[in-house]
Amino acid sequence: MMRRSIVTTMATAVLVLTTLAGCASSVPTESMSVLDGSEILTADLGNDVTARGVVLAAVLLVAGDVEKAVTKGLVTPPEVQAARKAIDEGTLDIWRQRADADEATP
Repeated sequence: MMRRSIVTTMATAVLVLTTLAGCASSVPTESMSVLDGSEILTADLGNDVTARGVVLAAVLLVAGDVEKAVTKGLVTPPEVQAARKAIDEGTLDIWRQRADADEATP
């Protein structure tokens, strides 16, 4: 049962990442603390955090090498921290929604 849940989560994450390809936006502010679920959609994100990066970090935490991704600059440590919290609290879908909204905003 747990394996099925992990596979479903990975498949959803891959679908989200495919949808978000090319989305790399951030609001230039100071580094943020990890947000609560209710703040994800509206809060200003720090220079080192994008919603797309948080979703990517979550995928890497489940099915990849997140340390290597941080070293290569694909995700930032704050994005990894936010992804861990999102996975623990079940708010990853809200981050996906934020990434979609950020992509739609010019």
